[in-house]
Amino acid sequence: MSLLSAFSSARSSLATVSQQSALVSRNVANAENPAATRKFGNQSTSAYGSVSISSISQSGNQALFTSMTNANASLAAADVTYGALDSIRSVIGDTDSIASPAARLTELAAALSQFAVTPEDSQTARAAVSAASDLANSLNAATKAIQAGRTDNDRQLADTANKMNSLLETFEKLNNKIMVGTATGQDITDEVDQRDQIVTELSGYVGLNVQVRAGNDMTLYTDSGITLFETTARQVEFSPKSTYDASVTGNSFKIDGVSVTGASAGMPIKSGSVYGLLTFRDETAVTLQGQFDEIAASLVQAFSEVDGGGTAWSGLFSIANNGSSSDLSAVTSKVGFAGRIGVSANVAADPLLLRDGDISGQGTVYNTAGTSGFSDRLNDLIGNLDGQRSFDGSLGAGTTGTIADYIASSISWLEDKLFGRK
Repeated sequence: MSLLSAFSSARSSLATVSQQSALVSRNVANAENPAATRKFGNQSTSAYGSVSISSISQSGNQALFTSMTNANASLAAADVTYGALDSIRSVIGDTDSIASPAARLTELAAALSQFAVTPEDSQTARAAVSAASDLANSLNAATKAIQAGRTDNDRQLADTANKMNSLLETFEKLNNKIMVGTATGQDITDEVDQRDQIVTELSGYVGLNVQVRAGNDMTLYTDSGITLFETTARQVEFSPKSTYDASVTGNSFKIDGVSVTGASAGMPIKSGSVYGLLTFRDETAVTLQGQFDEIAASLVQAFSEVDGGGTAWSGLFSIANNGSSSDLSAVTSKVGFAGRIGVSANVAADPLLLRDGDISGQGTVYNTAGTSGFSDRLNDLIGNLDGQRSFDGSLGAGTTGTIADYIASSISWLEDKLFGRK
């Protein structure tokens, strides 16, 4: 070996050691960064014995990465669902909560029983009406919590759409840089880490199907097959509603012009926070609202006053702003009842009407003799409250039972949704 060859070999060795040291420093600096992979140099030896770093590689396991993104999507869906349901539960409470509809119904039943024992006592009459008002307020509060949850979900969906568009824009720039670097033999390992980190973030929003093509070109599809990125980033669209009530239907969340959930979705997604938010907003919350509307409608019916012609009029409980008269046969939909139920203004002004009748003002008087000891109407109301009723079975809380049974079943349904997803 000539002196020049020996010098060149030594110099290349020193340069290689320097590059390896730099890689070690990079790895140490990124030791606490979960998004960074370990970098290592690929050495090559020339015919003259010199050593050099021919390329930089990184550790990685595509199968493990795919499992991680899938788990991330499932966890994100569960987390947003749990958060939404827990906020409602904090308002509604469970069957043991003193402010829950179940507890308020028990208080009303007890107050009615006490009033029936002392029908001449205006104070027990007022206590019964007050208990009814507390029950109505608990249903109103449940509706507010449910619809506030839907409104909050819309806000989160709008934020998510903006974040996804921003991430996809950055992803496109990185993907192009990685493809150019791959073709020219540059070190693009840091850019690959950054691209993978974006994929991880996106998987928290929607479940992903990730493919790497020739030239290190990556494509992204939702777990249902909608294109998120292929050569170019696709647009994510969502327009939130300003506010929700039981009658409001939310707007579609679209990726590349395709709705990702709902009846109009040909390719519905299966995981991610977007899935969780939309499922709560359009299914879980709507079903829970329907259950509370069933409770409200049953209370109105149980305390209704029936005239001589067989027409039922709202009695102790009435529904505000429902677009119909107090003739219950004119009410065609129960939607939103729990948010509008309240105690009739007439009985609030004169609690003894609960004993005597004609709360509706339609001439349906039960205490025709006007005796202070009359309790027949009160006993009938207690019987109505304890009687078996039919409920909408599609709402998942049972088809028959007392109002108390249905409330307990509804709260159990909520608990199952809450803890079955955590």
